Amino acid sequence: MISISSYSKSFSQNFVDENKSISFGFHFGAVSQLQDWGLQIIMCDFTFYGVYIDFGGWPQSHGSDVRIDKWDADKAIVFHAGYQVPITSWLKITPMIGYFNNQSGWTDGGDWYADSYSIHNKFHCNNELSGFDFGGQIKFEIPCGKHTSFDIMGTFTKNCWYGGIGLGINL
Repeated sequence: MISISSYSKSFSQNFVDENKSISFGFHFGAVSQLQDWGLQIIMCDFTFYGVYIDFGGWPQSHGSDVRIDKWDADKAIVFHAGYQVPITSWLKITPMIGYFNNQSGWTDGGDWYADSYSIHNKFHCNNELSGFDFGGQIKFEIPCGKHTSFDIMGTFTKNCWYGGIGLGINL
């Protein structure tokens, strides 16, 4: 980390220039702890001049099912924020902090309410893990035009892991 930091500081103007972009991406992975391999999650991210945010999760299954039954169910919500550190013009590392919530339980099709949009079955939580999350992301930017790049990202935090692809626009 010290060598990465000194490399970035030695090119401070490069640091500013490389973060003059907007990017967005989509990820797939898991939030861990309650299940062996983790509950799958789908994430979206947005980066603006180096400021990074992501959010996502997984909805409860059978949340709007019309059958009267009971189903095992899980749900999760995750979000992070951070700032990209450009190592080279094609490699960026993003330290991040955030929050995660992972719930495991069951959905009751006999306990529901309806509104103008849908039917909503009640979720009963048996186990819940939530709290502060921290980690980092590595991003590879592959130029695919004068002002655009194709991004490949891998993220690992204390409670989540996910990988994804994105599109960057250099300003």
